[in-house]
Amino acid sequence: MQEISKMRAMITRYGEFKGIYVVDVFYQGKIPYAVFEWAEDSTAENLKPLHKVRLDPRALMEVPAPTPELKYQYRLSIEDPRPAD
Repeated sequence: MQEISKMRAMITRYGEFKGIYVVDVFYQGKIPYAVFEWAEDSTAENLKPLHKVRLDPRALMEVPAPTPELKYQYRLSIEDPRPAD
């Protein structure tokens, strides 16, 4: 089973700042990804990210007092990869 953590990050959409949000983080191999949406049939044993963004590990920092609700902070903005409604 892969670990899913939470991360605080600045989110943009179509180049416009939308705010600071908490999103899921998981690793594929040694590469971290921010996950904006999981597939409906995703399970703990079979994670299926529907919309994800590869992260620069140099910008992923553990917060000083990690909790189950928040483990990391990302120092760069992330473009929301989901399609327009």
